[in-house]
Amino acid sequence: MKKLIALCLLLVLLCGCGREPIETLSALDPPEVITEPTTASPVVKENDGFGLTYLPEHGLNPMTCTATINRATFSLLYESLFVVSNQFRAVPVLCESFKVSDDGMTYRFTLLENLRFSDGTPLTAEDVKNSINAARQSEIYKARLENISYVRSEDDGTLTIGLIQPYENLCLVLDIPILRTDSLESPYPIGSGPYVKAGEKLLKNAYWHGTSYSVVDEEEIPLTMVFSTNDIRDHFEFGTADLVYCDPNSPASVSYRCDYEVWEAPTTILHYIGFNLGSGYFAREDLRKAVTHTVDRDSLRNTVYGGFAQASVLPCSPSSDLYDRQLAGEYGYAPSKMRAAINNSGIMNISEYIYHVGNFIVNAEDPKRVEAANFIAECLNDCGLNIVVKPLDRKSYKKALEEGEYDLYLAEVRLTPNFDLYEFFAEYGDLAFGHIDDAGLKTLCNEALKNSGSYVELCSQIMARGMICPVVFKSCAVYVTRGMITTLTPGVDFLFHNSATARTLAEADKTYETP
Repeated sequence: MKKLIALCLLLVLLCGCGREPIETLSALDPPEVITEPTTASPVVKENDGFGLTYLPEHGLNPMTCTATINRATFSLLYESLFVVSNQFRAVPVLCESFKVSDDGMTYRFTLLENLRFSDGTPLTAEDVKNSINAARQSEIYKARLENISYVRSEDDGTLTIGLIQPYENLCLVLDIPILRTDSLESPYPIGSGPYVKAGEKLLKNAYWHGTSYSVVDEEEIPLTMVFSTNDIRDHFEFGTADLVYCDPNSPASVSYRCDYEVWEAPTTILHYIGFNLGSGYFAREDLRKAVTHTVDRDSLRNTVYGGFAQASVLPCSPSSDLYDRQLAGEYGYAPSKMRAAINNSGIMNISEYIYHVGNFIVNAEDPKRVEAANFIAECLNDCGLNIVVKPLDRKSYKKALEEGEYDLYLAEVRLTPNFDLYEFFAEYGDLAFGHIDDAGLKTLCNEALKNSGSYVELCSQIMARGMICPVVFKSCAVYVTRGMITTLTPGVDFLFHNSATARTLAEADKTYETP
């Protein structure tokens, strides 16, 4: 059965990686950056052209590379059937058109004509099949692809994907980089993107099928090896690098003092509050469902996340078409509703609760999450509860979650671009902590995969019963030397997406086209 993927062990800019729903950063994570206000004069950089840096020990294989800084180059080197835009819409790239069977179980894809890899060899449906099958075995991608039953290249050059169950938005999870088959295991595989790696630089790909280099249009891009956070900083401030792609709320952070511009890049990384439905304050549904009203998400976004997050009442990004603003409006910031729920519950007159201390656990290895938990606890205590934040090390946090030793927890999960919530509510689901597994909600999750119109009903029931409380979707940042890039609309794990020149999914979908 499909896996939603839970929380990442390594924080990277893509959907679906790792299996544990509670951790984010570790000592193995790539260096990330954060900026601080400065009055220092802008630094004059050495190079006139556009340059990038990368960590050579992580390689540039998108099937295995978890270094965020390296992934900045992937949308220059590799292409996929689709990419995911900043509005969480599937955008055709290598796919010319596709059709879906009446039962929603089979997709047939037609590729663009005359596709070639950067070495001039043909890019075929067989390469696409092999890349997707390799991704199904990759720790980075396999969770999002577990609903796939088979992938087959056809004699007519098309590609067929069979599914375990109907899936309306399959295209959203097919942003898998397509690599030449015999280079799949190489640290520097061969792709079909607008640039090709040649030694320690990127050159324009003479075989690229595209016609517009509207985001980056350099004949040659220096690619500088770095080995530490200081290297990344120094090359961005003084040397050959003009872009840093990162999580600005990472614990591993440095400050920049050069003249730069910044763009916000969307992610599917959700910070949410989970509850213990078995004991304590939040065994009561009326109190659980009122928690959403206590969280001033806009203030949290600005004061804790520095603006690099999107406040979200529902468990899908507010930038997604799945986000129902009318429903979200029913569960927004209104602390008086929590105070009323507490008063109506009468818990302050029940001996079981009078002296109850609500334990709010959080992973201590992520300072931003600890800060967010303290902010949320203060909001709850202002309404009359007695909540104490307990930062725990990774191992203790995981143990407390598994054994139910908490009233609330703050967690991070990387969802798929179609915001599949199955693992929250499936029995033994990777995210089903605190007895929230629920057969009815699990069925609704499957219905939402089959028909995205069911997603509103799924969210409605989750919120009405207080099963989880979404807080924010994190954003990443793209820092660029001022003037080096004029237009950028970063997609999800596809940095150099240009919405102005992109085709729409409707242009590729031939399912209901009449003969």
